[in-house]
Amino acid sequence: MEKDRVKNQWAILLCSIGLFVLFSAVECAQTDSQKTHTRPAVAVEVKGEVARPGIYLLDPAAATVGVAAAKAGARVEIPKGEVDRKLLSGQSIEITDKKRGVAIKLGRMPGAALLALGLKLDLNSASSGELLLVPRMRPAIAAQVVAGRSRKPWANVDELRAIRGVGPKTVQTFQEYLEVPAVPDRNEDRQK
Repeated sequence: MEKDRVKNQWAILLCSIGLFVLFSAVECAQTDSQKTHTRPAVAVEVKGEVARPGIYLLDPAAATVGVAAAKAGARVEIPKGEVDRKLLSGQSIEITDKKRGVAIKLGRMPGAALLALGLKLDLNSASSGELLLVPRMRPAIAAQVVAGRSRKPWANVDELRAIRGVGPKTVQTFQEYLEVPAVPDRNEDRQK
């Protein structure tokens, strides 16, 4: 009886090892071309002179003002200088028809929308109310974040340790929801 139980255990162990080896071999046999290496979609908000205002997920390779405006059903023609302008996740596009022509205003989506999409808030521009959406953020800390950046912009989220009541664990939580985005080089934009 004991011998049968041991044989069954060995059989289960060998089958498990066999399945593990089989699945590992199948995974390793896939070539890079078979594996999907997709970049996340670019999430942008489109509002203003459009038929369908809202948040759109765009292919990163084609995330431009023209594509976003077309998806939202722009009611006006987008100026040629703006059509191919690249977009980043979290941007908001407002299309307005003015007497002098169509205007495109880029900004950031509201903090709640950014967080709902899994994007981070900009530590140097999020309002106190938006900061309070971040877990472990208390009103006193949010007020100090805003006050601190009025003296000098935050260089990174780790600098929040200078605020009383913010320790390593709190900073670790904040890093999941806050960032200091890199500022694009203005000269680089002009050269394109």
